[in-house]
Amino acid sequence: MSVDRENKIWTCLSGFILKLIAFATMTIDHVGAMLQMNVGENYALAIAFRVIGRIALPLFCFLVAEGLYHSKKPGNYLLRLGIMATVIAVAHIGIYYIPAFEGLDLRAYGNIFMDLLLGGLGIFLLKQKKWYLQILAAIPFLIGFGAFICYSLEEAGEMIIHWFPFFLRPQYHFYAIGLIMLFYIGHIIKNMYLDFYSSNSGIPVESLRDTQIERKAYNIIALGILITWTLILYLVGCMIPVEWVTWNVAIQNAAIVSGAFILLYSGKRGYNAKWFQYGSYLFYPLHLVIIFGIGLLIML
Repeated sequence: MSVDRENKIWTCLSGFILKLIAFATMTIDHVGAMLQMNVGENYALAIAFRVIGRIALPLFCFLVAEGLYHSKKPGNYLLRLGIMATVIAVAHIGIYYIPAFEGLDLRAYGNIFMDLLLGGLGIFLLKQKKWYLQILAAIPFLIGFGAFICYSLEEAGEMIIHWFPFFLRPQYHFYAIGLIMLFYIGHIIKNMYLDFYSSNSGIPVESLRDTQIERKAYNIIALGILITWTLILYLVGCMIPVEWVTWNVAIQNAAIVSGAFILLYSGKRGYNAKWFQYGSYLFYPLHLVIIFGIGLLIML
C-alpha cells in the first residue's frame, strides 16, 4: 500500500461526515433525556443513550472552531449562531411561561447556541491583530464560568439567579466555550510545530501547508486538547462540593471518544449544499420538538 493511500485512510472523514455523526449522537442523547423524563433517571437504556450522546458536543465545538479558522466572513458565521441563540432563547421563554408545558423545567438545560456563539466570539477576538482586542477573548470564557457559578448555586438550592436568566446561559458553561477556543489555539500550536519541523528538516514552511504532515499534526493536537480539557472538567467535578455539580461527572468523560473521529478528520468540508447548511441549523429545534413532543404525548 502506498504512503498516499495510507494517508487517505488515516484522514478519511470530511466535515460533512463529522457533522452527521454529531447530529446522530445528539439525537440519541436527547432520546435518552426524554426516556429519563418518562421512565426514570436510572433507566439503563436512557443512560446508555446519554453516554453515546457525549460524543456530539466536542464534534460541534471542533466544527465551529474549524469553520471560524477558515472562514473569510466570520461575521456572517457569528450572525447565524446569534440568530439561532435568539430563537432558542425565545422558545425557552415561551415553554417556561406557557401553562401547557407546566412541569417541563428548562432552567437546567441552558442555550447550547450561546455556547457556540460565545466560543466563536472568543475565536473572533483571538484572531484580531491588536493585543487589547485579543485580551477581550477572556470575556466569553468568563461568561461561561459565571453561568457555571449560577448553575451550581441553584443546584445547591442556595438561590435563584434572576440577573443571569437561564435562557441566556450557555448549556455547558465554561467547558464548551473553552473547548472551542482551545481548538483554535491548537492551530497556533500546530503552526509552531511546523516552524520547528521546517527548521530541522530544511523544508520551507510553505511547502508543509495543506499536507498530511500539517493535518495529522493538528488532529493529534486537537485530540490532546479534548482529552486534557475533559479531564480538567472531571477534576473540577470531583473537587467541588457534590451538591454544586450540575453534570454527571463520570458520563461526561465519554466525550473523549469523539477524539477518534477528530483524529480521522481530513480537513475537507465535504458536501455543503445550501439546503444542508441551513437545514443544519433547523435540525436542532425540529428534532427537539419531535422527540419531546412524543415524550409529552406519552405522559398524557
